[in-house]
Amino acid sequence: MASMTGMQIKERLERDLGFEANRARLLTEAAASSEIATYWERKGLSQLDEKTYSALAKAALVSGLAGRQKLSDMVYKLSASNLGEIDLTEVIVDVSALVLEHQKTLNLSRNRASCVNAHLNVLEPDSSLPQVYSPLLSSGDLKKYLNRSNVLLKKQVSSTSDFYKWIQETHDLLSDVSSGEQAEKDEDDFADGTSRKGLISRKAISTYLKQWELFVTEKLGPFFSIEVAETDASPLTGRLNKLEEGESRTWATMLGDITEAKTSTVFQKRTTAVINSATNLTTLRNVENYDLDLAGRPIKIQLSAGATADVIPQFVKAMKAQFVAYSGKGSFNVSLQSKGVVITVSIMNAQKSELKKIEEMLFELM
Repeated sequence: MASMTGMQIKERLERDLGFEANRARLLTEAAASSEIATYWERKGLSQLDEKTYSALAKAALVSGLAGRQKLSDMVYKLSASNLGEIDLTEVIVDVSALVLEHQKTLNLSRNRASCVNAHLNVLEPDSSLPQVYSPLLSSGDLKKYLNRSNVLLKKQVSSTSDFYKWIQETHDLLSDVSSGEQAEKDEDDFADGTSRKGLISRKAISTYLKQWELFVTEKLGPFFSIEVAETDASPLTGRLNKLEEGESRTWATMLGDITEAKTSTVFQKRTTAVINSATNLTTLRNVENYDLDLAGRPIKIQLSAGATADVIPQFVKAMKAQFVAYSGKGSFNVSLQSKGVVITVSIMNAQKSELKKIEEMLFELM
């Protein structure tokens, strides 16, 4: 049986945590890249190189609106170069749905890392512990907690019981420094995420303990005669092991997962902004540009391909409204986007009497 100091355990856990986070990132990116390549092939899209599939995977795996927008921008750029005529919205939504399962894996990794790091931070009496908690604690309490941290680092762990005790005592330290009068004052803020850094809600502290115990016993338990059964390990461990073994979803499973995700109200809300953006981009791709002449002056007109005459009266109203604020000098610019149709007109030193001519020109271009 091994014998380690608390400092040695801490240093080993820091290395293992970094390795696991990197492993989660690389494995999910590889799996998502492979599945996006399969999607591309099955959908009959122009084949891409491995670097492009990897870039699409990385963009899709970024959480939040930023990731979905990044994916949308990439698909749009690809469509402009070598994808031909495709439904941008369908591709963006499908790929976003496809990677959801891998995003779950990354979220598990991030959550676990947050819980473990919180414990490791209180084992840094010369840096993280005073930096994070000194604003929240009295000088007397801080001194007491710094002493407990030093004791845990110097403690010799030589048996299974020592090991379990060290795990619990480290958690007790985290629990104590993150509670107290300040934590009670801020307790109501945890629900909306506005609590001060370092404080852990009493509602969440049991989750932190569970994640901490699992991580430490999984990584160092065997050194102290503790074997963790696969069924008792973290869900993240099982997911990463399957990815490392090369386990991948079949095309039928991927289609099922995409369909299921797309029917989710939460997913639909998340993708609404990106869908609208993609729709606008598709519309702008199909705009025709006309450089014409009106009374000896150049007039530039942009018009969606397939636009019908029924939108022109609406555009004329927009021109008249713009003329109310127009000084009669300089560039006169009017733009309308409505129901997938784009019309823009730009001319220098426009006159109100010319609006009728512009209307007639638009009818001729339909």
